[in-house]
Amino acid sequence: MDKGYGRRFSHLYVLLQVRVGFWQVSNLMRSVIISMLLGISLSGCATVSMVASEAIVETNLSADESSLRKVSSAYTDLAERKNWIEENKGLLGFARVLMNGTSDDAANGQATYLDQVQAQSEAPLVQAKLIRADIESAAHGLDVATMEVEKLFSVERPAKALRADLVSYESALVTAKKARRTFISALTDLDMADANPTTYALAELDVSIDAAGDAADTLADYAANRKRAEAAS
Repeated sequence: MDKGYGRRFSHLYVLLQVRVGFWQVSNLMRSVIISMLLGISLSGCATVSMVASEAIVETNLSADESSLRKVSSAYTDLAERKNWIEENKGLLGFARVLMNGTSDDAANGQATYLDQVQAQSEAPLVQAKLIRADIESAAHGLDVATMEVEKLFSVERPAKALRADLVSYESALVTAKKARRTFISALTDLDMADANPTTYALAELDVSIDAAGDAADTLADYAANRKRAEAAS
């Protein structure tokens, strides 16, 4: 399991409702997903700000949609268009990610990305440069989303909106982690000498992912504190 996955499963459960619509999930499948979430160990995780029942929120807040949600959604859309990640396969595909960390046909998505790179040039050094550019783009896009998170701490937003913001941001974070796996898979087909230019870019992406994980934890705490404040008022 990737670092930081465990502490976010309660929020990822909300994402099932955002992407699919809870009313479309059969009672049997809903039971399977809930059992799967509860069966995953959360030991060693720094923060689980809300239990699953508290994390079930309405996300149709179009009138109050934040820049963070728009940026996060655009980030995942970009990753899908550029084949950094496979296109969203719906509920069953998402359940496979929860269980295995990747879906059954993730390898096909990675091969598609590599094919795309190889189609642009047959020279391994040029291919490495193309991959490096994508890695840098992925890091930059996630950094932009993280900056949008920081803006939320200086404005007044209801807890429900903040939780929806958090779900969207964590979706972008998952996208970045999946994209990183795609990049590394593509680089394994290159000689080390040709892949060396990507080393620094990968390190920067790792920094961006770690910073995003910290920002997500802070936003989760902020949303929880806002909820308590609203309850006390």
